[in-house]
This record gives sequence, structure tokens and C-alpha cells, in this order.
Amino acid sequence: MKTLNNMDENHHISKLSIKKLTLSIAILTAIIIGIFTSLLLFYKISPSFSMLNTLLATIAILYLSILLINSKINNIFMLNYKNKLECNTMQEELSLKKNKLSLLLEQAPIGIFYYDTNLKILDYNPLFYKIFGLKEDVKGFDLNHLNDKKAINVIKSTVVDKGTKKYLGSYNFSFQDTKLWADLTCSALLDKNDTIIGGIGIVQDKTSEHKSQERINYISLHDYLTGLPNRRNYKDFMLKLIHEEKHETHYSLLFYMDLNHFKQINDTFGHSVGDKLLIEVSHRLKSLNISPSQISRLGGDEFVLVVPFVSLDKVDAKNKALEIAYQIKELFRPVFSIEGIALYMTSSIGVVIVEPKVLDINTIIRQADMAMYQTKRKGRDNISFYNENLDLERRNIISIQHDLNYALENNQLEIYYQPIVDIKDDKLNAMEALIRWIHPTKGMISPEEFIPIATESGLISKIGWWIVESVCKQIIDWQSRDLVNFNYVAININARQLHEMNFTQHAHELIEKYHLNPSFIKFEVTETTLIDNFAKTQEIIKSLNANGIELSIDDFGTGYSSLSYLKKLSFDILKIDRIFINDIVKNRDDQELVKSIIGIGKQFNYKVIVEGIENLEQKAMLMKINSEISYQGFLCSKAIPANELEMKFLKVS
Repeated sequence: MKTLNNMDENHHISKLSIKKLTLSIAILTAIIIGIFTSLLLFYKISPSFSMLNTLLATIAILYLSILLINSKINNIFMLNYKNKLECNTMQEELSLKKNKLSLLLEQAPIGIFYYDTNLKILDYNPLFYKIFGLKEDVKGFDLNHLNDKKAINVIKSTVVDKGTKKYLGSYNFSFQDTKLWADLTCSALLDKNDTIIGGIGIVQDKTSEHKSQERINYISLHDYLTGLPNRRNYKDFMLKLIHEEKHETHYSLLFYMDLNHFKQINDTFGHSVGDKLLIEVSHRLKSLNISPSQISRLGGDEFVLVVPFVSLDKVDAKNKALEIAYQIKELFRPVFSIEGIALYMTSSIGVVIVEPKVLDINTIIRQADMAMYQTKRKGRDNISFYNENLDLERRNIISIQHDLNYALENNQLEIYYQPIVDIKDDKLNAMEALIRWIHPTKGMISPEEFIPIATESGLISKIGWWIVESVCKQIIDWQSRDLVNFNYVAININARQLHEMNFTQHAHELIEKYHLNPSFIKFEVTETTLIDNFAKTQEIIKSLNANGIELSIDDFGTGYSSLSYLKKLSFDILKIDRIFINDIVKNRDDQELVKSIIGIGKQFNYKVIVEGIENLEQKAMLMKINSEISYQGFLCSKAIPANELEMKFLKVS
């Protein structure tokens, strides 16, 4: 506004100057006329008409000239005023735009810098300075000295080719010892002749996003609990391995490890102890320090160790596999101390010698899984190598699983009964219910073959309850015909079935359903079942006793025999395993051991049953040790169908 006022004032002064000039010319004209008139009067000259006309014409011309000059001068002043007014308006607009641009650059949430054709920085905005944490002015810095060649190439391209150049994605960008991840966009700067005179660069700090993405990537590839590579990471590692050039000729090793009885640790001591145990296991596995290798946790208590390219020779590879496997076993020897609890752990290890050129990683892990389960079937705490026979076994297992499920639904299973008799007179005391499966094409399939498969597949509980209900029905049938010259029927209960939720309630409901006196049913559990989850087992046994259902310890002496367990648990019967009877006639140690076990049973008021009596010599030896016991075995009878049992052993009461 001040500028406009000054312009108006100058314009006003200009108008006054024109008026003064016009007035001066008019006065000069009047003076000329006065002088001319005075001369005529002084010399007494009488002017002619022509002289007057000439004078008037001269005066008129002079006056018109004055008016014309005045008009032109006025136009010049007006044009100059207008130009000055437009020029000042443009200057103000330019100044406003410059201020806005300067403010925009200062407040922009991106770093901006300008550079010449030699890639030297000419200027930059405050955020560019802040992004890189600059401590001094970097005008004149040569961008050719950046550590990132990709960034240099992007900047260079703009002083060669017109247009905008971008590098999509982030890369490491360093400047005065400051390292960050950034996105860079550069454009050429052109003069009025469309010639490149430099460029402008825009930098966006992506360090925070990059670190977040790195963290997300790490989490997606690592186990949250142990920090070990997870299943996805394992697969990525294996994919890289099988595409390595050395995989064409070299054997690699894969170890699949499963902690034995880990579930019982979780159930007994809680998941906090279980988690800390897994962490300690991971620390021990990492201490192997085999390089190169990768240890992964696939989930739960399953770990995998992969050792790439150990040898060109398969025999040598197997020897190295054995060496590493035994190192792993040794890692588990020292006791694990978790929250003051001493835990003795073992592992089942399946080993695959990965053949050169094999490309199917899913097959490799499946083979390792089969080898590991083979170890479990052999008794755990051991090592098994994958071989092609395991594939055949696995297919057979799957076939049996399918057929077993069908058999259960279509009454192909049958209960056989093995008599339990008093040793002194062979009088029927009780019987043990044993499941049999007569396959329509394969014939009789041994329980030793299909029970482990049923346990592994989860069918065991369903089969177990089918046995309980079938026995209840059979006892009711015998009672209806007065064929009850026995005290009870013993039913084997698997650990998985015993520990499932509402086991006692389910058992009680089945017995009530058939209006059966619970004393006719006794559940048999093995020592191993007792120890696997002692606290829970103790609670279940108390609950069963409260409902009138008694239990017996099966296979006593083969598990974790302890007087403390016998004192804490309420049982009715103790069964001595056949392993102590096989050589009892000749082996004095077995004689003394059986004598001791019978003594323990009597001390706790247990009825004692000896399994596996197959000849009269064994029976006679047992009679010498104690005649107040019962026995079962082939000497008396093998397990037989219900109708055969009726004919041979049952009598009308």
C-alpha cells in the first residue's frame, strides 16, 4: 500500500509539473505579444492586417504545439505510471509467492536439497539438515561421495536426462556418519532455454518404518518363546539348501527331536515351567556350535537341526550323523533345574540323511517325522534313521487306522476274556477283558500292533469306552442267566483315557446306565500311567474310589516301582508282570524279587495276581513262595470269547 501511495504522489507531482510548463509557455507567449506590441507603439508603426494575421497564426501554432506537447507528456506520464503500477503489483505478487515457497520449504515434512550439474549441494531446507542430523553446513558437498551407489546413480541420471527419477524402495543412506533408510526422488532443474542446470532432490526418512518391518519380518521367521528359527524359517532354509550347487553332490543331515513326556511336565507343573524348559533346551541345542547349521523349533516340543553338505559319501555322512545324534543325547544328560524343580529329560531323535538332488522338502520332514516316531515305538530316548521300510510301515499304519475306525463303527471288534484263578485250587476269581480284532481280510490282528496305532491316532479313548460299555453289557447278560461265579472283570485303561476330562463321571454314568454294581468292574493302570501325571492320577483314583470303583496296578515292577506311590494311592490289587516269572524256576534272584513284591502287596493289604504262568513248574514255585495269591496265564487258559468262557468256567450261582 505504501508503494501505491508513493506512486500516486509521484503521479500528482508529474501533473503539477505539466501544468507549470503549460503556464510558463503561455506567459512566454504573452510576453512575446507584449514585446511585439511595445515595439509597434515605440516606433509608431501601424501594423498591417497581414502582419497581425502572421502574428496570430504564429501564436496559434505555438499554443497548439504547447497543447500537443502537454498531451504527449501527459500520455507518457500516464503510461509510465501504469507500467510502474503493474510492475509493483507483480513485484508484490512475486514477493508473496517467494515468501509462501520459503515457508513451504521450511515447514515441508520432507527433506529437500538442490544441486548443480557437478552434483554439489547448492542449498537445502531445514528438515534435510535435521533428517541427517547435520552438525555443519553442507553447501558445496559433493554427492558423488555418498556411500550408496544406487543413490548416486539416481541423482546423476537427473543431470543427464530431463524428468523425474525415483528409486522405489528403501536403501541404506549415509551422510556425515549418520545412517538411515530413506526414499529418494530427484528431478532435473531447467533454465529458460530448457537446459539442465542442476537438480532438486526429495528425501523421506523411512528408518522407523524399516525397523518396524525388520521386526515384523523377524517375528514372522522366529519362535516367540525361544528365539529360534520357526517352521517358516526352516522351510526357507531348506529351500535355499536344495537349490545350492553343492546339493548336487553332497549329503546333508536332518535331525528331528521330540521331548519325551513333555506333556506331563506341562500338566503337572504348569506351562510356565514347560516354557522355561523349552528355553533351556534351545540353549543347550545352540551350544552344539555346529557350523554351518540351523536349529529350528517347529512347535510344541519339536525341534529340528539341519547340517548341510557334510560329505560326498553316504557312509561317512551316516557316521557323522551318529556322532551328532549322540552329542544331542548327551545334552539331555544333565538335570534341568526349572523353578527349583529337578527335571530329567530325554528326547526321541529321527535322522534323515538327505540325498543329493532331492527337491521335495515336505518329503524330507515327513521322513524325519516317521523316523522319530519309530524311535518312540522302540522305547524313546533313542535314535532312528529313516529307511524305505518306514514308508511301508507308515502306509500300513494309515491303513490300520482307517480299518480300525471302520471296525469300531461296524462291530468288527470283540472282547475276549482271560480267567484269573486262585493258585491253590484253580477256582475262578475274576477275568481280564482283552480286545481282539479279527480283520475281514488280514485275519487276527494283535493288540500289540493296533493299540499303539490307536493311541497315536487318538482312537484309543473311543476304543476304551467301547470296551467298558461292552463289558457292562456282558456282565448284565451273565447276571440275567445267573452266571456270576466270579468277583469282577478287569479292564485296562490307557493313560490318555484316564486323564481326559470327566473320566470318573463318564465311567460312573456307564455303570449306572446298566444298573451294575461298581464292584464288578476294576480298572487296571500301569505304573507308567501313574507316574506320567501323578498328581492328576491321584485325584482321579480318589474320585473313582468315592464312586465304588476299585483299581489295580498292572505290570508292577516294570515301571517306576516306589513304596511312596503305593502309600499315597489307594489300590485293591497288585499284578506282577510276566517278565519276573519266565525264569523263576531256575533263577533265585527272580524268586527273591517275586517274594519281595508279594510281601509288599500283602503289607499294603493288596490282593496279588501273577501274570504269565505257563507251566506247572512255575505254578509250583509260586505256591512255595505264597499260596494266597491268584494267577493268570496259558496254564489255566488263554484269552477266549465269552461263549467259550461260559462253557468252561462260568457256573450257575
